Amino acid sequence: MTLNYVSIAIFVVVYTLIILRNLRWFHVPVWTIMMAGAVAMLFLGAIPLRDAYAAINLDVIFFLLGMFSVVAAMDISGLLEYLTLRLLQLAKSPQRAFVLVLVGMSMMAAFLVNDTLALMATPIVLSVAKQLRVRPGVFLVTLALGVTVGSTMTAIGNPQNLLIALSTGIPNPVFDFLYYLLPPTLVGLGVTYLILKWYYRREFANSKLAELHVIPKEAIKDRKLAKLSGSAAGIVVLGFFLVGIAELFGIQGNFNLGTISLLGATIVFLGSGRRREILRSVDWGIIIFFISLFIVMQAFWESKALQSLMIYLPVLNRSDPGLSLVTIILASAFFSQLLSNVPFVAVYIKAMQAAGFTGADVKAWMALAGASTLAGGISLLGAASNVIVLEEAESRGSGFGFIEFSKIGLLVTIPNLLILYLFLRVL
Repeated sequence: MTLNYVSIAIFVVVYTLIILRNLRWFHVPVWTIMMAGAVAMLFLGAIPLRDAYAAINLDVIFFLLGMFSVVAAMDISGLLEYLTLRLLQLAKSPQRAFVLVLVGMSMMAAFLVNDTLALMATPIVLSVAKQLRVRPGVFLVTLALGVTVGSTMTAIGNPQNLLIALSTGIPNPVFDFLYYLLPPTLVGLGVTYLILKWYYRREFANSKLAELHVIPKEAIKDRKLAKLSGSAAGIVVLGFFLVGIAELFGIQGNFNLGTISLLGATIVFLGSGRRREILRSVDWGIIIFFISLFIVMQAFWESKALQSLMIYLPVLNRSDPGLSLVTIILASAFFSQLLSNVPFVAVYIKAMQAAGFTGADVKAWMALAGASTLAGGISLLGAASNVIVLEEAESRGSGFGFIEFSKIGLLVTIPNLLILYLFLRVL
């Protein structure tokens, strides 16, 4: 087996820099690192240009472009803040506000992409913590863990789930994710609430304010855009389920998660006069990251290095489903802390496919999706959404410590991973 050492060297440098970016003195964003790696692969001849273009999964890119456009419009109009405040309006005490932040943000993350929600919800929960006179770190950690756990249950909850849904040949990603991951996610949320409530019991015992005062209507800045983006979001979510139903009946067409997402964005851009503002608010960094990731991974795959490394990775045995689930979950929990979950999943998909896993092995792919997502709660570095919450909070004078997050993260994530494993064995 002839190895392409240029591809291997670039891959090692890229992933080393991804690990180093977790250090405070290294401030290069992960999308910039991955883009530099893709460009290096092209200019050093590690992959032909035609192969690089073919490696880019346009379904993923279309989905991200569409969803980010719709969510950006919801944010600009004030609709996201309005929905959050309406949810918190139900709170009559700090404890109830805590439950609503955990459960509400978890449910929203399942359909609006967790990284985006983490960015937009952080200022809101800081305001809530201030009103309730609860230490900001309590609500910030709750938000970070909530969007991680909640995003597990759907194919569109986070980037790594989307990558699995659209790159592995799963027959019906919309309903497969819900069937296998909705039950453990709901049980896990209940367990997460009990653990957080116990861990922060003294914080809430010292809270003196009895009621939260919020005025949701004041959050709406552009009523027309709020109605338009809300309608587009509803159409997109409904469209996802209709696509799933169509696939159940074997109906084929030019529609999937990516094209439905683009439909929502088209509705927003056609109906709004603030097109350029919405376009500027799209998270282009994540889109560039995925385009570059596809090129880097294809070049690395063609180098034959991953095939050689398979003997050193945890053994994947397709003929033993129970052992495979344990292997995938443990590998996800460990390697996600080094590489972060999206880059890890991109590598591990190739490893699993090389071991013979196909779209028919739905449970194995659900184990990868669930475990890699939940592993983001183990440490601050496990998921991009954790870092987003912390950076947004620090820019406003608040935050939480690395050790604090790891302590509560381990307490929450270990039982969630066990629940995932048990449900996957039973279902």
